[in-house]
Amino acid sequence: MVVISRFRSLWGIEPGPDQSEWRKKFVELKAHGYAGIEIDFAGMTPEQLQLLRKNCDEVGLEISVLLFSSWPKYDGPRPHGLTPDAHLEFYRGQLRLATILKPVVINAQSGADYWSFDESVYFYKNALEVEKEEGFEGIVCHETHRNRSLFNPYSTDYIVQKVPQLRITADISHWVVVCERLLDQGEEDREILDRVIPHVRHIHARMGTTQSSQCPEPLNPAFSAERQFFETLWLRIVKSRQQTEPNCRITWVPEYGPFPYHPIGTAQTHGELADT
Repeated sequence: MVVISRFRSLWGIEPGPDQSEWRKKFVELKAHGYAGIEIDFAGMTPEQLQLLRKNCDEVGLEISVLLFSSWPKYDGPRPHGLTPDAHLEFYRGQLRLATILKPVVINAQSGADYWSFDESVYFYKNALEVEKEEGFEGIVCHETHRNRSLFNPYSTDYIVQKVPQLRITADISHWVVVCERLLDQGEEDREILDRVIPHVRHIHARMGTTQSSQCPEPLNPAFSAERQFFETLWLRIVKSRQQTEPNCRITWVPEYGPFPYHPIGTAQTHGELADT
C-alpha cells in the first residue's frame, strides 16, 4: 500500500529565540497529523541545525530539507558566473550540511533558467553523481520551480528524457503561471505531463492560477477550474506511483507562502490557509 506522508513547510514561521516558536509549533503540527516539517536551512549554522534536529526528535517529526544549488533564497541580484560547475560545487557543500538534519527527503531548487537545455542536462547528470557520493542517492527531488532549470514543462521534458533517473518535486503552480494556462487542455501539454509524472516523488501541493503562482483563496468557487486541475494532477501522481511501486512512500507539502504571495487584508490569515 502506498504511504502518503504530509510535511508542513516552515515558510513564513519565525523560529523565535532559540527556536522557541518552532518548538511550540512542532507540537501543534504533530497533533494535526503531520509526519514532519520542510525547512529551508539557508543561513543556519551547524549548531542551529543540530538544535532543530533535537527539537524535531523530541516530538517525533521527520525533516525534509529545502536547499539551493546556488543563489540561496534569491537574496540580492543574481550573482555573476553561476555556471553548472559552480552550482555543482555549492550543491555538494549544501548536501554535506544537510547531513546534520538526517532528512528523509531533500527538495532541491536547482539549476538555472538561463542555461541551455544541454547545460542543464550536464548539471543533472553530475548532480546525481554528487548525491551518490554524499550519501543521498534516491533521496533528492529537484523542484519544478521558476528561476531554475525545471521552470517550464518543455525544459523539464527534455531533461528527464536525457536524465531518466532524475527524481522530481512537482510544484506545477510555477508551470501554470509561466505558461499562463492550465495544462490539461492542450494535447501536447497533456503528453508532457504523462512523461514527467513518473519522475515525481515529492509534491508541493500549492494551487496556482494562470496569473499568479499562488491562488489567494483555494476554496473560492471562482477558482474551481484551478482546483479541479491541481487535485486531479496530484491524484494522478499518486496513482502513477501506486502502479509502478505499490509499497512506496510519497511525501507532500501543502505549501502556501506568506506575503507577498498571501495578499494583504484577506478574511483568512496566512496560517489558516496554509493548513487547508
